[in-house]
Amino acid sequence: METIMDAFKEKIAIVTGGASGIGRALCEQLCQLGATVLVADVNEEGAGQVASGINKTGGRARAVHLDVAQEEKVQKLIDETVSEHGRLDYMFNNAGICVIGEERDVSLDHWRSVLDVNLFGVIYGTTAAYSLMVKQGFGHIVNTASLAGLIPATQEISYTASKYAVVGISNALRMEGADLGVKVSVVCPGFVQTGIYDASLAVNVDKKKLVARIPF
Repeated sequence: METIMDAFKEKIAIVTGGASGIGRALCEQLCQLGATVLVADVNEEGAGQVASGINKTGGRARAVHLDVAQEEKVQKLIDETVSEHGRLDYMFNNAGICVIGEERDVSLDHWRSVLDVNLFGVIYGTTAAYSLMVKQGFGHIVNTASLAGLIPATQEISYTASKYAVVGISNALRMEGADLGVKVSVVCPGFVQTGIYDASLAVNVDKKKLVARIPF
C-alpha cells in the first residue's frame, strides 16, 4: 500500500506562488516528503529565501523567477524542468492575487490584473503541464482555488469569479484526464492567514477594518 512518503519521494514538482503563504508551506512539506521542488514566484528574492531554507535542512529546492501571467514563461519553466529532470510529476498552480472593493468602485484594469494571475496563470500552467503529462502517461495537477470559488464573496468579485472558474476547469479536466493517467485536483482553502490581504489592493475600502473581521 502506497504511503504519503511513497507518493512524493524522488518526485519532481513545480509550485507557483512558492515564496509565501500556502505556496511556501507546500514547498517545505513536499521537500520534507522527499520531492525536488521548483519554487516559482514573481518575488524572486522571496523564492530564493524559501529554497535556501529548504536546502539548508537537507531538502532539494531551486528558486525560479516566474510571472504566471506570461504564458511563454510558464511553458519555458516546464520545458526546462523536463529537460533537467526528465519528467514533471506534480504541477501546483497556486499563485494568486486579490483586489478588494465593491464592483461599483473597481475598474476593468483591476479585473484584468486579477484574472491574468488567478485564472490565466492557472490556465497556462494547467495547459502546459497537462499536455506534457498526457505524453508521459502520468502526473498530477493541483490547482489552488478558494472557498470563494464555492461560496460568493462580496467586495472580492473578480477574485470570486476567478476562483469559480478554477474550480470548474479542474473538475472538468479531471474527467478528461482520468483515462490518460493524469490526475487533477482543486483545493478550496478557507480563511488562511497567508498575507494575500496585506498584499492586495483595496479600492475605497478600509483594508485594516476588513481584515480585522476575517476569522483566520
